[in-house]
Amino acid sequence: MNESIVQWTLLNNLDTLSGLLNFKIAVKRGEEVSTDFGRIDFVLENYLGTRMVVELETKLDNKAKLDYCFDQVKRYKNVSYSPKTEYCILYASETKPKSKRIVRDFGKKHNVTIRTYSIDEVKTLYVSTVEKLSLSFGLVLPDPKTYTICHLRWLNKILKPFDDYKTDKLSRKKLARYFTSPRTTNFWCYRKLALDFEMITQEGDHFIITRNGKDYIENFNIDVYSTRRLPTVDLTNEQKKVLLRVITNGDWTTLKGNIYWFLRFVEITKGQWLPKTKIFQKTRLDLVNSLFGVDYTSRTMYEFLKFICDWCMELGLVERIRMETKYDKVYLTPLGVEINNIFSLDLQLKKSRLNLNFKYLD
Repeated sequence: MNESIVQWTLLNNLDTLSGLLNFKIAVKRGEEVSTDFGRIDFVLENYLGTRMVVELETKLDNKAKLDYCFDQVKRYKNVSYSPKTEYCILYASETKPKSKRIVRDFGKKHNVTIRTYSIDEVKTLYVSTVEKLSLSFGLVLPDPKTYTICHLRWLNKILKPFDDYKTDKLSRKKLARYFTSPRTTNFWCYRKLALDFEMITQEGDHFIITRNGKDYIENFNIDVYSTRRLPTVDLTNEQKKVLLRVITNGDWTTLKGNIYWFLRFVEITKGQWLPKTKIFQKTRLDLVNSLFGVDYTSRTMYEFLKFICDWCMELGLVERIRMETKYDKVYLTPLGVEINNIFSLDLQLKKSRLNLNFKYLD
């Protein structure tokens, strides 16, 4: 278990962290705090105003890790957030006894509090924390999947042929006339978008428009009829309503599931960091890979988060704050909060049905 996952888990369970540190936490004052003396893992404050600067480590089983940890803490001693500032090393209890003695001696010599945690216990806590946030325990949800689908408004192009031909059913050949070829990745992505958002269904070599698709077409932006660049035409408010109705109907297709996972990402990270580049911090990549249950490279994860953020912005679920750092901030709009709540309620109902206890009938 890597350090970033341990940190995320403990900071989302402050009661547990308080017990481990023997420090009654009133508030978290900072996380990944950059200073002139290095980046502090996190800073806590108790109800008496005393602050604790914490250096979090996993197992300290070799000299290089021990030296690095000690050097970090000695430099942090130059940082004082209040007249009452304590310094702490919190590390894994699975560390070898010899290294534990070295850490204990360092703490006594430099007036640094030494505390430990169990990696196995944090692993269990991590699972329950993710379950609590996602409400998906016992359910099989679609895993996040990356596609080269940048915008939901691409639906304009795949649905326009049904309007042009004034028909509810089109052959692959007719539908493909709007694309280079029915066998290209381009056509496959548009088709996937329409199928997953329940705009069309497929029967053999034909595609049939659904009620959702008809509602979408009836609310085309007038610009659709005056340009050949259909994927650039924005969604109308009525089309957004159609898509939101589909997204919240409880049928978890992969692309709809991607929106769910992105909202979980915003919730868990508090919207504090959305990567702006294809290469970003490994600790943050590890955290989001663990959350999604995938093993993406930083480039793939960047593209996944960027595309899904664009979808959510199109639907009015999130707003993105452009920053001058390597990361932007994202927050849920009131509509985003409502959709997030609907997702949670839907999953809770599914979970309750799945785990219905019949002992009361015995």
